Amino acid sequence: MNKSSLGGDAVKLTFSKVLTLCISTATSMMLARFRTLEEYGTYSSLLLVINLFISLLMLGLPNSINYFLARAESDSEKRRFLSVYYTASTVLSFLIGVLLVLCVPLIQLYFENNAIGKFWYFLALYPWASIISNSIENILVVYQRVRLLMVCKLVSSAAMLLSVLLVQLFGYGFKAYMIIFMIVNAVYALSAYLLTQHLCGRLRPIIDMQLIKTILTFSLPIGLATMVGTLSIEIDKLLIGLLMDTKQLAIYTNAAKELPLTIVSASITAVLLPRAAVLIKKDRVGDAVKLWKVSTELSFIIIALFTAGVVTYAKDVLTLLYSEKYLPGVNVFRIYTVILLLRCAYFGLILNAIGQTKKILLCSVYNLVLNALLNPLFYYIFGIVGPALATFVSVLILQIHQLKYTASETKISFSNVFPWKSVGIILLINAAFSAAFYFIKQLLPLQRFMGELAESLLLGAVWAALYLLIMKKRIVSDWHELNSFDAQDETVPQSENAP
Repeated sequence: MNKSSLGGDAVKLTFSKVLTLCISTATSMMLARFRTLEEYGTYSSLLLVINLFISLLMLGLPNSINYFLARAESDSEKRRFLSVYYTASTVLSFLIGVLLVLCVPLIQLYFENNAIGKFWYFLALYPWASIISNSIENILVVYQRVRLLMVCKLVSSAAMLLSVLLVQLFGYGFKAYMIIFMIVNAVYALSAYLLTQHLCGRLRPIIDMQLIKTILTFSLPIGLATMVGTLSIEIDKLLIGLLMDTKQLAIYTNAAKELPLTIVSASITAVLLPRAAVLIKKDRVGDAVKLWKVSTELSFIIIALFTAGVVTYAKDVLTLLYSEKYLPGVNVFRIYTVILLLRCAYFGLILNAIGQTKKILLCSVYNLVLNALLNPLFYYIFGIVGPALATFVSVLILQIHQLKYTASETKISFSNVFPWKSVGIILLINAAFSAAFYFIKQLLPLQRFMGELAESLLLGAVWAALYLLIMKKRIVSDWHELNSFDAQDETVPQSENAP
């Protein structure tokens, strides 16, 4: 395995995700415009149910890759783990598909949408395609084949965009699109098997009960946490699906779709978790926490800029993304954009790296219970924006709980386990920019000459340039500090003081 810097891998992964984001955003934009609200609502219902079943029944297996593959000390050990992993995940994913097909009458009854039954094949196969396709990203990151990952993600996203264009060009219906969508995902999943075999050697179907037991001991708490977390995230959509019609569900689903602005934090986390696990294995817990703090601050600087901009010009952004027919959900869109600030990092990363996955589960249970209580209450108090507000409150409390457990397990004070001061300053700077550029847009008559959207884009570009100029020194400093850590370099000493 070739060495590469954490920051370098994160940049490559972020770059690939940005390109993929551009393509997938274009796909979503066209899908929202070309399909009716009823069709998009059906599509949203199918994905919602599938994601819930995956999180409920996959037992956290996908989360085991970073941990076990990164810690494996020989090629044969890696190959055996991957053989067992693929055997177990393939069997489980097909069982999920069968269960979904059996549950079609109940799903139709819940959403009051008989069109769902026409897509039984999608319910049967998409769980397998999704699970296997998502697994390859973690595998390629551990093997430090980020460039190959970039190619895979770009090809997959381009294929999805092409499928939407072809369906529209030839005048095919929604059913044809769903069939093509399923075929593209199935091909990518099959390619994932071949790529893994190319990296580690021949894979064989293996059922090693001892290894499976070891994997489940680690992954089951995370799997339960993922299940609980997914339920907590999707509970507002489930409530809307129960209380409102398919059109309203389509509007809420798109408005509540978190923009992929967290690609920076996701990319950093993907390369950070294996290295944090190795640092902690070498009894360098202080360095692992400090590494996480630096990456969190760097991620927050970037995410806060985009969050403030999108909230300020929310109507224009929502219209650009999904068309004017989704504007009734603009306030839901604003709330979910603010939630992105709480996604600036994986707050359970250190707990994950030190094997305290039960604490992650406990936090997620708290989050689900709170969200389940707040969702109906806030719905009846605030209307359609209530469930979104409930999600924000529950996620905030979840992150605080995870920080408390991290402080307790690492023996680092709560005030030092997170970059509170830096985050506060960044928030104030972005709030000031948001207020200033909101009033500038009201005062300038640029929309008369270039339209509302073009005006917002121009002002946003000026805003970003000024902000990055102010934050340049901090970004450069964090970047250098991030790359000063190399979990595989035994010459780097353990920090004497906890961060």
